[in-house]
Amino acid sequence: MHLSKSDFLKYQTCPSYFWLWKHKRELVPAEDEEEVAKQRLEQGNEVERYARQLFPDGKLVEGHNEKAKAITESMVKDGANTLFQATVITDNGLLAMADVLQRDGDGWILYEIKSTNSIKKEHYSDIAFQRVAFETAGYNITGTKIVHTNKDYVRGHGEIDHEKLLLVTDVGDEVTELIDVIRQQIGDALERMNDMTEPKGCSCRLLSRGKHCPTFAYFNPDIPEYSVFDISRMQGKKLASLVDDEIFEVTDVPDDFKLSKNQEIQVKVAKTGEPKIDPAGIGLLLDELEYPLYFLDYESISTALPLFAGCHPYQQIPFQYSLHVLHEPDGELEHYEYLGRSDSENPVPELVAAMREQIGNSGSVIVWHKSFEVGRNKEMAEMCPEYADFLHGVNDRVFDLKDIFAKQFYVHPDFRGSNSIKNVLPVLVPELTYKTMGIQRGDIAAVRWLDAVSNDPGGADAQKVFADLLKYCELDTFAMVEIFKRVRSEVTYPASAG
Repeated sequence: MHLSKSDFLKYQTCPSYFWLWKHKRELVPAEDEEEVAKQRLEQGNEVERYARQLFPDGKLVEGHNEKAKAITESMVKDGANTLFQATVITDNGLLAMADVLQRDGDGWILYEIKSTNSIKKEHYSDIAFQRVAFETAGYNITGTKIVHTNKDYVRGHGEIDHEKLLLVTDVGDEVTELIDVIRQQIGDALERMNDMTEPKGCSCRLLSRGKHCPTFAYFNPDIPEYSVFDISRMQGKKLASLVDDEIFEVTDVPDDFKLSKNQEIQVKVAKTGEPKIDPAGIGLLLDELEYPLYFLDYESISTALPLFAGCHPYQQIPFQYSLHVLHEPDGELEHYEYLGRSDSENPVPELVAAMREQIGNSGSVIVWHKSFEVGRNKEMAEMCPEYADFLHGVNDRVFDLKDIFAKQFYVHPDFRGSNSIKNVLPVLVPELTYKTMGIQRGDIAAVRWLDAVSNDPGGADAQKVFADLLKYCELDTFAMVEIFKRVRSEVTYPASAG
């Protein structure tokens, strides 16, 4: 059994999660849908392919584990200056493969290739692990560098320029600062890996829900699905106090426990089992609206390598929208939509042109989580300056329907502390559901769209994907319409919006 770089990063996340991964992997739930994980891996491979062009004399080490180790040693002995996937296996059980290992006088420089627009905290631990492994194997590591995508790179027409796409950053100082801690953690991880005793709990028990490891439920079966970890912004000393007192049910939080106003409302609603509705607060928000109402939602794709000219790495490119239009409170609902069906041309100009025909110069544009749509509109205005006034005008009229729930004017115990549309919809409009649809999530929508347009967009499989995409995006905006009607029924509709 070896300790690899990815193993070590799991250990840093949670030692118990790491142990289960090494000894009972079948019990570890997947962190992402298989399709999403596959696309992320493919994007990483694409960036690595371009990064290798920065090292024209590089030679690839074939094979894995012991075979790759033997080939690496042979190529080094034969005088190779730059190796891709150079592999070491140490006597104490470390396994490491360097993305790039480049000779530097009597030593070697380690390069890690990251398909990200910036260097993240975990990347320093990542390359520090590599340095420890290679030094333990007898290599003199004289430098550590990270290759990553340049967020300011703009793709031109034609092929991607790999030299402009990528940045090489020296992280030697940061790694040196970490190295002693990393060595200690590696020793602890090896000891934990070789201990056959299964842990009884996990260290995530004092962390907020978003920081829980994937095996939290396995190691903490006593904690209910909806618990104090789901209370809004519950963390630090407050959370520790509840955990120390073994208070996990939201309904068991003491009445005199100090909570913020939002936390107090969430806990009270859970205890009473009754929704908390503020008709006046809802009315004040709805009073901002002006008819016609345009319920708008985008689906977008974000890739490490810019798909189209004029785009940056990881820029969100809208390829689809759904638009429901309500001209008056009890009027007939109209629906419009657009879906790009090719990867040969940027869909944005055509998308914006279609939208311009359907969204008038007045009326509120209703979205859910407005920072996303507003951000896309700003970027599309830069891509399509002829529509900049229109798109900025749309942004001036955006109304975030989520605010009604985020500001706690409408709180239901079954929301479980979330204001996601996927949590709100089944409570307020139970007859509508994503569960029976061919596509049920935005990340899956993006993956399937890219696969469809990249392979055979005219084929039967792609046509099925396109149909599923249209239904999914349409439900996003229709869901907003129905949620809007539901909350509107709680108040006398403002005269200014009628």
